Amino acid sequence: MVPEQLTVFWNNFLDLFDVLPEDSLAITVYIVGAIIIMWCWTSIMRRLPATLGCILWMVVFALIATPTISEGPNSELAPATFGLLFGVLTKDSVLIWSNLSLILFVIGLGLIISHWANKYRAIRKKATVVEGTEQSPL
Repeated sequence: MVPEQLTVFWNNFLDLFDVLPEDSLAITVYIVGAIIIMWCWTSIMRRLPATLGCILWMVVFALIATPTISEGPNSELAPATFGLLFGVLTKDSVLIWSNLSLILFVIGLGLIISHWANKYRAIRKKATVVEGTEQSPL
């Protein structure tokens, strides 16, 4: 009796996914999965020195979140890491280099943006300290 009710519930639950379009469902799972993985990775990286943690966070972000278009008749959005692994397995050098270049581009862009954000943050912190001492009557 209980397994039959669970089977009915499970079938009704899976019928819900038949209503949703495959493309939007796949992109939603891709984005939500990347967010969950990066949130978990952030809690690990907090225990490392700030510079090393930032670099490793950016590398994992690039490996997980760099998008590419998959090969084949039903080409869709996919992580570039999968394309890179598929290129290595099939020994397709064009596929390897195209996906690796995308991943390295995201790593480089992220490191440049974080460098400038840290510089801006340091300048802003320095200006706040200077303003705080000028306003102080002592």
